Amino acid sequence: MAAEPRVPLHADQPLRVVALGGGTGLAALLGALKREAGRSRDPWTLTGIVTVSDNGGSSGRLRDELGGIPPGDLRNCLSALTQEASPLSDLLNYRFKGDGSLAGHSLGNLMLWALADLTGDWVRAIRQLSNVLVTVGRLYPSTVVPVTLCAEDWSGRRHVGETAVGDCRPPLSRLWLEPREAEPLPEAVLALLRADLVILSPGSLYTSTIANLLLPELREAMVSSRAPVLYVANLMTEPGESAGLDLEAHLAAIASFGRTRISGVIVNSAPLPGDLLQRYREEGGQPVMDPAPRLMGIPLFHYPLLDPEVRMARHHPDLLNQALRDVLPRL
Repeated sequence: MAAEPRVPLHADQPLRVVALGGGTGLAALLGALKREAGRSRDPWTLTGIVTVSDNGGSSGRLRDELGGIPPGDLRNCLSALTQEASPLSDLLNYRFKGDGSLAGHSLGNLMLWALADLTGDWVRAIRQLSNVLVTVGRLYPSTVVPVTLCAEDWSGRRHVGETAVGDCRPPLSRLWLEPREAEPLPEAVLALLRADLVILSPGSLYTSTIANLLLPELREAMVSSRAPVLYVANLMTEPGESAGLDLEAHLAAIASFGRTRISGVIVNSAPLPGDLLQRYREEGGQPVMDPAPRLMGIPLFHYPLLDPEVRMARHHPDLLNQALRDVLPRL
């Protein structure tokens, strides 16, 4: 029996929206979406699913010294979901200075890890901190199993750990998580099964955008939901893991390693100022832009998304929000 066609989505409906990713990319996307989750009439049910393979910085140190999953990306996304700026949200992002054992640690990372230790439950820890901060939306780690991201390039060289994978140069021949039998968080699977829309956030291609898709049960839940999958493309490539990759190569990597069907892609159409573009090119970056209406059979939706007030290539939250609202009926 043929499946019934889906009813077109509309931004003013009370949609169940799930965003996947990690790092600053998912935080930026959640920041652009939170007004839809916080509106008084027919708010969206917004859920963020965060990759937990980070092994660098404060998160990596906590993971090595104390065990458990790294809290940094979870903390970053919690901060993005706060309804209003407050001293508490500022404390969440405070980093200790100096040369002692606390130097470089984020207070929010320590708070999350301490709550998880006290409650014995990462979901409960995130919920308790969310209640204190007054956030909109829900946040889940993709898994509570400590996982390691691994890759192999075409020369046969292995790269173990998110930091090493981020520093490698494409193309990659293999990408996987260890332990391979790591199970996703049931709440994350359920959110995907119930989703009306799934959004893959911008961010580091292999270590953020694709990393969650390496958990088979998460991928299967996305397929079972029959929700359209929208990808918000990066503004720029990164030195290392996405150096030299154009938009089509990004989509090919998601299809190959993430085994995910994409329904549409939101692409920036605004050019970078000359001095900013030159600085990125000196560092090995280039714009991820393509004027084509489709790539690999996937429709591209072009919008000016660049934040003109920031001296870095960043998505403007209002422009990204409007683009997302505009695209929904066209998926």
